[in-house]
Amino acid sequence: MRATADSANECLPCDCNRKSSDCYFDAELYRATGHGGHCRNCADNTDGPNCERCLDNYHRDQSGNRCLPCNCNSIGSESPQCNTRGVCACKPGVTGEKCDRCQPGFHSLTEAGCRPCTCSPSGSTQECDVNTGQCRCKDNVEGFSCDRCKPGYFNLDPNNPQGCTACFCFQHSSVCDSAEGYSVHTISSTFDRGTEEWSGQTRDGSTVSVQWSPTGQEVSLMSEDYQPLYLVAPEKFLRNQMLSYGQNLSMTFRVERRDARLSAEDLILEGAGMRLAVPLIAQGNAYPNENMQTFVFRLHEQPGYPWRPTISDSDFQKLLHNLTAIKIRGTYSERSAGYLDNVSLVTARRGPGVPARWVEQCTCPPGYQGQHCEQCTLGYRRAQRELGPFSSCEVCNCHGHSDACNPDTGACLCQDNTAGLSCERCQDGFYGDATQGTADDCRPCPCPSGATCAVVPKTREVVCTNCPAGTTGKRCELCDDGFFGDPLGQNGPARPCRSCQCSSNIDPNAVGNCNRETGECLKCIYNTDGFFCDRCKAGFFGDPHASNPAEKCAACSCSPLGTVDQQTSCSPVTGQCQCLPNVDGRDCSACQLGFFNLQSGSGCEECDCNPIGSTSGDCDIDSGQCECQPGVAGQHCDRCEVNFFGFSSSGCKPCDCDPEGSLSGQCKEDGRCECRPGFVGARCDMCEENYFYNRSVPGCQQCPSCYGLVRDKVNQQRQKLQELQTLIDNLGSGQDTVSDKAFEDRLKEAEKVIMELLEEAQNSKDADRGLLDRLNVLNITLTTQWNRLQSIRNTVDDTSAQADRARDRVQDAERLIDRARQELAKAKDAISKVDVKPTDGSGEPNNMTLLAEEARRLADKHKMDADQIEKIAKDANDTSTKAYNLLLKTIDGESKMADEIDKLNKMYNEAKDRAKDLEQQANKVQAEAEDAGNKALKLFANLTSLPPFDTKTLEDDAKKIKKEASDLDNLIDKTEREYNELRDDLKPKELEVRKLLEKGKSEQQTADQLLARADAAKALAEEAAKKGQSTFREAESILEDLRDFDRRVNDNKTAAEEAMKKIPIINATIMAANEKTRQAKEALGNAASDAGEAKRKAEEAEKIAGNVQKGSARTKEEAEKALQDTNKLDKDVDDMMDQLSAAEEELKKKKAEADSDMMMASMASDNAKQAEDNARKAKSTVKTVLKIITDLMDQLGNIDKVDLSKLNQIDESLKRAKDKMAGSELDKKLRELNDVASTQKQMIDDYDRQIREIRSDINNLNDIKAALPEGCFNTPSLEQP
Repeated sequence: MRATADSANECLPCDCNRKSSDCYFDAELYRATGHGGHCRNCADNTDGPNCERCLDNYHRDQSGNRCLPCNCNSIGSESPQCNTRGVCACKPGVTGEKCDRCQPGFHSLTEAGCRPCTCSPSGSTQECDVNTGQCRCKDNVEGFSCDRCKPGYFNLDPNNPQGCTACFCFQHSSVCDSAEGYSVHTISSTFDRGTEEWSGQTRDGSTVSVQWSPTGQEVSLMSEDYQPLYLVAPEKFLRNQMLSYGQNLSMTFRVERRDARLSAEDLILEGAGMRLAVPLIAQGNAYPNENMQTFVFRLHEQPGYPWRPTISDSDFQKLLHNLTAIKIRGTYSERSAGYLDNVSLVTARRGPGVPARWVEQCTCPPGYQGQHCEQCTLGYRRAQRELGPFSSCEVCNCHGHSDACNPDTGACLCQDNTAGLSCERCQDGFYGDATQGTADDCRPCPCPSGATCAVVPKTREVVCTNCPAGTTGKRCELCDDGFFGDPLGQNGPARPCRSCQCSSNIDPNAVGNCNRETGECLKCIYNTDGFFCDRCKAGFFGDPHASNPAEKCAACSCSPLGTVDQQTSCSPVTGQCQCLPNVDGRDCSACQLGFFNLQSGSGCEECDCNPIGSTSGDCDIDSGQCECQPGVAGQHCDRCEVNFFGFSSSGCKPCDCDPEGSLSGQCKEDGRCECRPGFVGARCDMCEENYFYNRSVPGCQQCPSCYGLVRDKVNQQRQKLQELQTLIDNLGSGQDTVSDKAFEDRLKEAEKVIMELLEEAQNSKDADRGLLDRLNVLNITLTTQWNRLQSIRNTVDDTSAQADRARDRVQDAERLIDRARQELAKAKDAISKVDVKPTDGSGEPNNMTLLAEEARRLADKHKMDADQIEKIAKDANDTSTKAYNLLLKTIDGESKMADEIDKLNKMYNEAKDRAKDLEQQANKVQAEAEDAGNKALKLFANLTSLPPFDTKTLEDDAKKIKKEASDLDNLIDKTEREYNELRDDLKPKELEVRKLLEKGKSEQQTADQLLARADAAKALAEEAAKKGQSTFREAESILEDLRDFDRRVNDNKTAAEEAMKKIPIINATIMAANEKTRQAKEALGNAASDAGEAKRKAEEAEKIAGNVQKGSARTKEEAEKALQDTNKLDKDVDDMMDQLSAAEEELKKKKAEADSDMMMASMASDNAKQAEDNARKAKSTVKTVLKIITDLMDQLGNIDKVDLSKLNQIDESLKRAKDKMAGSELDKKLRELNDVASTQKQMIDDYDRQIREIRSDINNLNDIKAALPEGCFNTPSLEQP
């Protein structure tokens, strides 16, 4: 404005926000705003009086310094203008900042926007191609809209991740559809009333008991160690479960403790020679704990359901077609239980209900029929019968002789006399080429009934091939080898071929054993001869018909010394040779009893043994020496030996003359020896009276002459005593009367004689004392020896009782010794405590001295008693030792007695068997004799009908038969006598053996006990060996499992290490987000200060508020928009917090699951990736927040006139946003993420440690295996039974 008189109107600088330096005065603008500077040529695509806004179709960048073009897609956007963030307004179905692409679920960008996709929800992912609209189909679905199954698949199912199910049709067809008439059915076990036939099993197949809880209505297994136990499903879950393919097997399960060790084989399916397994936590199942949880497993081969090993869909259905076992692991830790309930298997069955659309109805190719093409149609058969319905069907080829065949076996129903699986040959009894396909292919064979035939290829001649038994030849016209006859009557009347009757005395492997026409045997063996090999050869004897070749014909072997004229032939039946006189035996090889000298060649001589001096009439067969009684001599035992006497039936007695006292060793007939001078006695072994024996001089020496006087005196006294005895004897019987005086005189005389005798006896007493002493010594010695002998006898008789008493005596002696020692110790202790006062000098012993002496005497007495007791104990011990030795000898004698019993049993059995053999032989000989007699009678009866012939031959044969019959009679009589004698001899032996058997039975019982103990020990050893082998097999299985686990852990370790490598990147990303969050806080703080400054400016501008009403209205709108942006910022922060919380919960869940094996490590890796994604999302959200805050700051900076109330609201909103940002605890979340990463690293280290421990256990098992013995041997028992 130009200057006026009233106002200078000085020039003011242009306010173009540094976007232009050129402006002009705009009066209208001046009136409206009070500032008339209008900028021109604004830079950076800005516009407005002050270059304060962007040009149309432009927006301000994040820095706020310049404006950028919107570049909105002209087709997809509502207008070319975008909002302050550069985001264009899109048409329906269009998305993107520039509206340049279709939203998910839309396609074909046009002026009207994008059209929605028409995808089938069952077969698609609900997405389509943005250009063509082609839907994205599931794996087994096709079509523009994904509304049909691919060829070879059926049942479009929205719940099927693959969309459709593959056609099974036993692999015979790929065209199928859902079958009608099937409904959903569930096979279940709820355990309401018991175990419902569920069983328990170990890994090696051993049976364990299943427990049922009536309160919890569940079944359980209890483990003793870490070896897993399995719950095995009953029969109703097994067999053909093909209709369960693609369906769920579910159950509820819990464990007693959380320390569960999962494995790759927690659920096992077996069938059709295959075995599938899956971990318990696979398919999204949770980790087992103390609470009942539901576990669901889909029976499908898709990799997302990690059944191992991986198999095809057809193999999976093949397994379900013949499902033989479902095993659910019941235990997961040591001494812990697992509880199972509500097991269900989804399947289908015919009948009303919810349709089961997964059941297939196959369209079968030619040759197949049935719902699943499991059968062959008429005219077709299985190519491989052993494969059953999996075998392909092929056309029946019956070579024109049948229109049908068995579809299972493939056998044609042959006609036209044909046979075979394909009617490829003629029936038995017919010949020809059955493959020509005409009704006359097979013609009857020109052979006997029942025979088959064949055509020789070169000559075309028909030859019989299966002639009747015993016939041969081209037309079966000859008898076969070993047969005779004329089957076709070529040489007379027809005779069927019969087996040659050669009494089993031919070699069945030889050729030409008999004449094929007559049947005469030509090659007899076993020393037989005759038309039928029915008699022995000359020089042989026996039974040609015996079944045992060893019992057939044997050589006569006649002894040349004992046989008449040294003949070599014998009786063909008995084998008896013709013996010389007094010669016996079948082969004439021994003399009869009482004869000898077979070597003479003229018979045997009589022994002529003395019947009194010999033990029997037998003698030595060579020398003729008889067997004499004891002490008898001579070839005929007819005299006593030298120095023997008393020839009698009991033999001669030895003279036993004393060599020193007798003249010779020979005695007289009465046995008295001839003594040397000075010796007397029958054996001359005593000195004569008044003689004595002196060891220094041989013989008896005469006593000195004084002994002669004594002898004479003794003889006188003997004479007087004899007279006195006679007088006394005559007192009672005498007839003479004796007066009293005479009697007294005689009595006095007798008294005098007696006194004299007494005096002489007293005188001789001293002389005889030495002799009495010697007699006493001898008597004592004899008594001692007798007592010793009696003691030994008593010791032998009472061995057991004496041994017990000896032990008791030893124990009593030990107790007495201990008691004596205790008493001595007490006495010693008492003596040591006694204070002995010295004597008072009077020389008298005091009381203590007397007590000491008494104690010493008692101690000596106790010591003597102890020594005596110890000696007694030693004697008792020696006696016990002797008794033990005697007991051992007795036991040894019993053992020998048992051996003797066994020998007697053996001899008795042999004698019994020999008697039976003799009896059988006698019966056989009697039967043969009767047969020979019958033959003779038959021959005699036929004599009259025979034509004239040579009678001499007949007479000779008759004589021969008569002689054989006579020999048979003699043999029978002799055998009968021998049998009777043997039976009589065996009777006492049999009684004796029976007694021995009774005694042996008791011994046998002891042996049986020992044997039973040995058997028990053997059984224990075998059981130990089996357990050792089972342990070895389990160790090998554990070793293999550990190796597999080691491989899986190594793989998981690698994956976990890769995840660990990514964790620093995640941490860096989160730290960057934290840093930007901090920057956002600082920015918010600056915004607060800027807001305060703006408030002050607003107070200063309050005076001109009325002039800027329009600007205030616009500012109000912008403030409301800013409030909305702030609320959106608040919502974004809440979303970020929710995402961080979700990440935290997910990490906690993965931390709990990280206690398992390989799948746990894999899940941890996935969680780490997810955490990384969440961090990226958080980073993106923070960027968005920062952008919104920056825009807000720009807007606040551009406000000239504001509404204070609105400004306060913005201030409060910013404070709330700041508080939420501060309360989001991003630092805490970051620390928790770092803690989770550290925990995962510790888990990996723990896995490494467990692997090292497992490897160490494997090495220990190998050492144990190497140290195990090859066998377990029984050790002898320490105690005798």
